[in-house]
Amino acid sequence: MTTAAQQAISDIRAKAESAGFRLSDVCRVAEIDQAQVSRWANGVTEPLYGAVKRLEQAADALVAARLEKLSKAQQAA
Repeated sequence: MTTAAQQAISDIRAKAESAGFRLSDVCRVAEIDQAQVSRWANGVTEPLYGAVKRLEQAADALVAARLEKLSKAQQAA
């Protein structure tokens, strides 16, 4: 059975990977240890809501930065 936290982390991973990032990139930006996120994703421990929110915000920031970079490259072409 998948918990809400596991589903959220899976969604965050998918969002990051769709923009060409890895979950480790999201962890670095969120300043959360990748091993801890792995434990959350595998259901070993449960994260606090704030930690999942930080991961989501980090993923959103990375995706936004990638979109901005692509937009500038397209305008220059």
